[in-house]
Amino acid sequence: MRTLLIAATLAASTLATTSYAGAQDFRQYPGFKDKDAFVEMTNDMGLIVEITLRCGRRANGKIKAGIMTYSKLERLYCSSQNRCYRDALKAADQTCGG
Repeated sequence: MRTLLIAATLAASTLATTSYAGAQDFRQYPGFKDKDAFVEMTNDMGLIVEITLRCGRRANGKIKAGIMTYSKLERLYCSSQNRCYRDALKAADQTCGG
């Protein structure tokens, strides 16, 4: 399910970027409307998409976050530990410590 959420967010981000006639920087905030969303924000910077994840909540109620990237050129998802995979779920799990 998380893989589907990440893929859907990236697809929407890519479509929005191309429809804005080559915008260099485009941000989307799916976590703004849905407080339970796994993807907090995407930042499309051209060839790289930066994905901010909600990894869970800490005991004090604050959200634990992680950042992973997606390379449009290489079609790889990279975790915050600089390990890259074709599968978004592997990179997300490693980023969130799972």
